[in-house]
Amino acid sequence: MRSGRHGAARPPIGVLIHKERVDFLLLGLIVAVAAGAMALSEWTTPAFWLAAVPVLLGPVLMVRRIGRLARDEIVRDADLL
Repeated sequence: MRSGRHGAARPPIGVLIHKERVDFLLLGLIVAVAAGAMALSEWTTPAFWLAAVPVLLGPVLMVRRIGRLARDEIVRDADLL
């Protein structure tokens, strides 16, 4: 039986975001600009619906990026053991 960590001990989210600060900053900026465009346009305009896409997909991409960074961190820690 191997020694070491058992289970999926993931690092804190803040640590992961700090590592890829620019990526999360850009994704947040895209979501903020799109939300602003939605706030300034009426719901019947195409601009509103085009801006809805980044508002909905931005958080999804952030969560996927956090998951990917956590998996990479776990693999890197396992390689050190």
